[in-house]
Amino acid sequence: MGGCTEWCLLSRKNKMQTNSLLGGIATLALGGVFVGSTIFNIHLRLQGWASGETEAVVLFVIILFYFGAIIGSFIGAVLVDRMEKLALSRFYFVGMGIACILQVIAPTTIIVIGFARIIAGAAFGMAYLIVLVHGGEVLVRELRGVTMAAVNYILFVGILSHGAISPIVLSNYAVQPVRIVGIIGAMCILIAVAIGQFMSFESPIYLVRKNRDIEAIRTLMKLRLENAESSEIRLAYADIKSMLQEDSNTSRRILADGNWFPLLLTSMGKIAAVLSFNAAVNHVRLTVLDKVFNLEEYSISAVIIGAFRITFGIVFLFTVDKYGRKPQQALSTFLSGTLLLAMGVVYLITEHVYRNAVLAVFLIYDLIACAGVTLVPDIHLSEAFPTTKKHMSIAVVLMVENVAQVIILAIDFWYDYTDPEIYGPVLLACGLPMVMISVFLYQMLPETAKLSLRQSRAVFARNAEVFKSDHKPDCDSVGGHSH
Repeated sequence: MGGCTEWCLLSRKNKMQTNSLLGGIATLALGGVFVGSTIFNIHLRLQGWASGETEAVVLFVIILFYFGAIIGSFIGAVLVDRMEKLALSRFYFVGMGIACILQVIAPTTIIVIGFARIIAGAAFGMAYLIVLVHGGEVLVRELRGVTMAAVNYILFVGILSHGAISPIVLSNYAVQPVRIVGIIGAMCILIAVAIGQFMSFESPIYLVRKNRDIEAIRTLMKLRLENAESSEIRLAYADIKSMLQEDSNTSRRILADGNWFPLLLTSMGKIAAVLSFNAAVNHVRLTVLDKVFNLEEYSISAVIIGAFRITFGIVFLFTVDKYGRKPQQALSTFLSGTLLLAMGVVYLITEHVYRNAVLAVFLIYDLIACAGVTLVPDIHLSEAFPTTKKHMSIAVVLMVENVAQVIILAIDFWYDYTDPEIYGPVLLACGLPMVMISVFLYQMLPETAKLSLRQSRAVFARNAEVFKSDHKPDCDSVGGHSH
């Protein structure tokens, strides 16, 4: 039994684990709309708040979201080991709520929009890190892959959904897109608050680290819907104790103890994801598809791409564990990069490309890209690092991702995409590194499907000793947990 059926059966028994992440996931979906307004939007300069402003000022306001995301992720990394997740969630709920309200109140005031974007970015960055940390710690090995992939999928739903909002600026509709985002976001954040307050459980790993062992075991029972301290619960508890004991002998410095290697692997995975989905590549695709459909008054290219990717992307959630994360990520990265390279070469040779061929290639590209290059890196982030370095390591990788998006956005912003001569160089510049990264990932990435968190972080660190003891924890010692 595998795939969707297995996930449904496991999810029924372990539904409280997924429920614990729902508040953060809802925040990420809303944050995705803000991301989409930046890198999946060819109408940035037409929005009310950008009217009359210089391009440099508009660009600065746009990238404030990413600066906020970097700040938020590092704040989250500092606080996540000091505060419970429920208390931390209130920070990003309030931050995202304030950002949405500001956009509703003053959608055409650039100072207010800039302030809203940096607050939203901070909330998004904090929520992203906490969901990755919390998900890795509360999910059973059989669900970690598909659930963390679903987190990324829902984030992309938010990004792609902005494609249905941004073209409003081309119509005579009076309401600004940022106000629509604010109204929808304010309602969504209220739902997220309700979910987060009543359906969230603390991480057993956090509780054991704080010497709250009895509470940790009770939480394990709640997360797995167990009425008694079963052998499965005792094994899970023993595994946590063993992992924390092993990690206690390591340094907190993120480059120490060989941690530079998983940092490199996860960073390369994130860079490949950025190269596959960024402002420049999206600008080319959206502009070309609008030309294919002869759309001048109302752009639906983003809606087409979004609907296609959301519809077919859900299939790949159930393959990351069945067929392996490593081949899915490496193959998706390689084929996506190859398609970008091929289209780049075509556009260098000629500006006149058969319209049906362009449509087919770009839709196939989205199908391949959503299969792994953007889907798998978040799974690895949730499981690649030892507990002593995990929070700050994830923050660093997320910073790499955000900086990469800012660099590409800052370069892309000045180009005139009505000129097809730019299409070839843009696609080549993103496609070639993706192909190279795919080879590196295929050679170096470990396979972590169906491994426990303890095993996963060990295989990234190339520690084979863990596998000799992972399946045989000392169950008798569990009875001696502290009170």
